[in-house]
Amino acid sequence: MHYKCPMTARMWDAKTQYNYLQYLFSGKKAYHTPGRSWVFKAGDAYFVKRGACIIEKFFDEPLVILTFFIPDSYLQAFMRENSLLKTSPGLARQNNDLIIPLHVNDIMSGYIESVMPYFYSENKPSESLLELKFREALMTILSDPDNLDLKAYLQQLSNPQYDPFQQVMEANCLYNLSLEDYAKMLNLSLSSFKRHFVSLYKTSPGQWLQSQKLNNAFKLLLNTNKPITDISFESGFENSTHFSHLFKKRFGASPLNFRNEKSPAKVF
Repeated sequence: MHYKCPMTARMWDAKTQYNYLQYLFSGKKAYHTPGRSWVFKAGDAYFVKRGACIIEKFFDEPLVILTFFIPDSYLQAFMRENSLLKTSPGLARQNNDLIIPLHVNDIMSGYIESVMPYFYSENKPSESLLELKFREALMTILSDPDNLDLKAYLQQLSNPQYDPFQQVMEANCLYNLSLEDYAKMLNLSLSSFKRHFVSLYKTSPGQWLQSQKLNNAFKLLLNTNKPITDISFESGFENSTHFSHLFKKRFGASPLNFRNEKSPAKVF
C-alpha cells in the first residue's frame, strides 16, 4: 500500500493483527510503547510486529508511506524456504521491542524506486508478480548484515516451538484493548483465546490485565514525576477516576496519597 496519511489527530491508539514493514518517503512519524519511543523521518524503514502502540504524527510536511502488511504465516514459510538466511545460534539476538528499525542501503533504495510504478500503472499487476517483488524486498533486507535484529526475530518466529501467545499478551497488556482484540491479534476465536489464557496464566484475562496495568501505574508513581492523569493513560486506563478507585482498592491509598507517602506496598 502506498498512501498519503489523511489522519488529522496528532496521536492515536493503533492495533493490528499483522506485522508490517514501512518506508517513509516524506514526513515524520513516531511510535510509543511503554518505556520506548521511536521517531522516523523520510528515508527511514522499519518493521512493526503485530500488536498495539501509540502513533504520533507531525504536521510539518505530508506523510507519504509505503507499507507491506505481512501475516506471521507468510514470514514463517519464507524463512523455511530460505534456510540460508538462518542466523547461527551464537549471533541470534533477542529483541522484544515492537519496532525493529532497518538499515536502508543502496540496494533497498533501488528496490523502493522499482516498485513505485506498479501503483500508477493502468494495468493492475498480477498477485504472483507482486509477491515476487515483495520476496525480493525481504531478501534484500535480510541479506544486509546491519539488519540482524530482524533476521533473528524471523528465525524465532519460524521455530516450530515458538508460541506467540505470551509475547503478544505481555507486550500489549497496557493498552485499552478488548479480549476480542487480543484474540484477533493471535488469530484465535474468543473462546479459544480464553481457554488458552486460563491454561497459561491460571486466572481470568480480565483479572490479569487489570493487575498488569495497576502494577505499571505503581512503578510509574514510585519512580517518575509524571502527572497522575498521564500515568492513568499510559497504564491503559481511559478514565482516571476509575483508575484511582481501582488503585486505592488494590494498594490501600489513592494514587496521589501513595505518591506523597511513597508507600512501600508490595507489587504482585
